[in-house]
Amino acid sequence: MEVPYRPRRIGFVGLVEANGWRLKLYSIVHHSKEPSEALLAAARDTALAALPQPARSPDRYGVGFVAVHQGSSYDFVTVAHWAYETELRSQTYMRPSSGSFALEPVSGSELSADVWDLRLLAFERDAWVETVLRPDDADLDAYLGRTLEEEA
Repeated sequence: MEVPYRPRRIGFVGLVEANGWRLKLYSIVHHSKEPSEALLAAARDTALAALPQPARSPDRYGVGFVAVHQGSSYDFVTVAHWAYETELRSQTYMRPSSGSFALEPVSGSELSADVWDLRLLAFERDAWVETVLRPDDADLDAYLGRTLEEEA
């Protein structure tokens, strides 16, 4: 099955601040769709229910991101947070794009990342290294201030 590559809009939606967490919220949208406010709200709720508490601990920073990817057939939500200096902990959820089902966790052979998700992951990795790992003083606000907006 050969499908031609078409760029998708990757956009920063805003900062989610709740329960001690500060999360960048992103939207990735298939060219045939418009961003769904209902899916963004479901992603925020799912993320806040799934993330560990307390948000900040000796092994957690209380920061991360949520990627909401509206695909052609399925919607995917990845909830990710930084831990142990260099680790990105994440969980992906999915549902049919019809929106008729709740977001369900994905695991095992169903777990994957496509080229658009990988672009965002690479950006977030670089932002973490440049603002938290390389400087003498980690700057979480600088990390949260770096966001991705592009057609990729």
